[in-house]
Amino acid sequence: MSPEYLLLLCAIAFAIGFVKAGVPALGMLVSAVIVLVFTPREALGIILIYLLAGDLVAVSFYWRLAHFNEYRKMLPPTVFGIVIGGVLLSFLDNSNLGLVIGLMIMVLVGLEPFRPQMTEWAFHYPRSVRFGSGIFAGVSTTIGNAAGPVMALYFLLLKLDKKAFVGTSSIFFLTINSIKVPLFYYQDLFTPAYFPSIAVTIPLVYAGAIFGRIFLNWISQVWFKRIILFLSALAGLWLVIRYFV
Repeated sequence: MSPEYLLLLCAIAFAIGFVKAGVPALGMLVSAVIVLVFTPREALGIILIYLLAGDLVAVSFYWRLAHFNEYRKMLPPTVFGIVIGGVLLSFLDNSNLGLVIGLMIMVLVGLEPFRPQMTEWAFHYPRSVRFGSGIFAGVSTTIGNAAGPVMALYFLLLKLDKKAFVGTSSIFFLTINSIKVPLFYYQDLFTPAYFPSIAVTIPLVYAGAIFGRIFLNWISQVWFKRIILFLSALAGLWLVIRYFV
């Protein structure tokens, strides 16, 4: 692997560590960047390995703060969504699905001013909201590692504080990313030629997580929410633009 590609993997490893321990919704932007350099199928396999490393670090930091009750409720519909995503991965074009995901994320962010009314609706119909969010997250994470903004908006709807938010996200994504490993292997998405370079750069995930943890302790709850919403909207817009460019 050329020095330029190795440097890029270093940056990706550090960024994923920062994302997992600091601002989970930023993961979509990392996924978008790596797809610009590697082929879409290579990118899915490469980033999943880094994501799993980042999930392990984030869980070690925040697992005590996770809302395990909500995690258990979200898991079944998300696994169902992963199965659907695995089927779609064999037939659908990534760019077309990316457009749909991007538009839906932007719609979800646009609904933020109506969150009080939506929270009341979610309180009365929690199963419907959870089921829909779980399926969409499962499909989007399988197709393009794009569940971060979806779950970010869902967890904001639950009014989780910033550390409970990251703790629940870390447990949730460690589980679903682990489930994706055999699926990705079956789809031949892992490229053994990249494994040595990934092994060399993967310690930078921990370094990024340290900075992410410092950032999470420093930022206020209000600004944390604003950043989540802004990055979710930016990620959705990026997917839409990428479809037309």
